[in-house]
Formats: sequence, structure tokens, C-alpha cells
Amino acid sequence: MEAELSLEYSSPRMAQSVMQALAPDNKLAGYGMQIRATVKGRRLNVVIKGCERVETLEATVQDIFRCIRAAESSLSKTSSKR
Repeated sequence: MEAELSLEYSSPRMAQSVMQALAPDNKLAGYGMQIRATVKGRRLNVVIKGCERVETLEATVQDIFRCIRAAESSLSKTSSKR
């Protein structure tokens, strides 16, 4: 099973920053999973492959969205102080 997430940001810099925030979690993917994040312009794409069970895929997607929300929140606080 696989899933692809695609999110568009206000700037390429924001998309890149969110991708970098996800990088440590992506390296720790287990269970034969592969998680790959790329940025093209303002768009962040995350591809999850190698999940054998739908429950594992769902939990992984939810975890990625939690990490994205945390990164977005942190980045918006940082950029509002500039």
C-alpha cells in the first residue's frame, strides 16, 4: 500500500522548511516502509510506500500530519517575530 500527500505553502522557503522538519522522522520509518519528501516550488509532496496493513498506513499518515502541524506552528511563530 502507498499514499501520497501534497500540500501547498505560501512560499518555496516554507515548503522546504516543513520538509526539513520532517526529515528525522522519515529516516526512522520502520516495518519496511519508505517515506520520501520532496519540494517543487511551493508544493511539498510526501510519498509513503511499503505499508502492508491499512492500519499502519493510516497511523503513519496521521503521524506525518501531526509533525507537519507542529512544524507549521513553530515556523509561523518564528517568522512572525522577524
